[in-house]
Amino acid sequence: MKLNKLMIAMGVTTLLAGPAMAEISGNVALTSNYMFRGVSQNDNSWAIQGGLDYAHDSGFYIGLWGSNVDDSFYNGSSLELDTYAGWGGDVGPVSLDVGFLRYNYPDQTGGTSEVDTDEYHIGVSKDFGVASVGFTAYYSPDWFNLGDGQYYHLGVDVPVSSFTLSAAYGMTRIDENAAGVDDDYNDYSIGVSTEYMGLGFALTYVGVDGESSTGRICAPGVAVCNETVTFTVSKSL
Repeated sequence: MKLNKLMIAMGVTTLLAGPAMAEISGNVALTSNYMFRGVSQNDNSWAIQGGLDYAHDSGFYIGLWGSNVDDSFYNGSSLELDTYAGWGGDVGPVSLDVGFLRYNYPDQTGGTSEVDTDEYHIGVSKDFGVASVGFTAYYSPDWFNLGDGQYYHLGVDVPVSSFTLSAAYGMTRIDENAAGVDDDYNDYSIGVSTEYMGLGFALTYVGVDGESSTGRICAPGVAVCNETVTFTVSKSL
């Protein structure tokens, strides 16, 4: 979610680090390209996105998030609708986030099997004042029908005046199947974001490396994995 899934999870953790309270919040966004782990989810075109979150003072949270996607990627479904739940809060000197997320694609019409996917994660982050650093590990027992999957994400945010500079690196690892297909690849991003008149603005450069010629997610020359720059306007509700 760009507002992405990690940002929402980290946002809930940040909220819970403050005074104890229960809160319902929402978000909407318009992005020039919905990029998820280095891959365009809507064939390099615009996406409208939105979500709703509930955070309890105990640290538990639940949420719902949606975006349009390219229907040729997900068995004819043009909608991604994610549901997630977890717990976030301070544990000693760091913030911890553990949770579950389900990627849902309603009204699938093609393909031999559905691509709805379950994923679990655990993340740890630390605000050093001059920068915030976070690492999250994700696991799925069947990543979009490709096999056992893991994803590892390292992100750094640096506040500079009214702007935030961000950099991230991620590694997708899918168990090699019987045919020897290698779906592993890495993604990276560098971006800047700010707020003005109640709106959030983000400009992000995204790319991938390490992809295999046999990859079913990313392979050399695949357009949805090309380097790109995205622009996003968002609003917290």
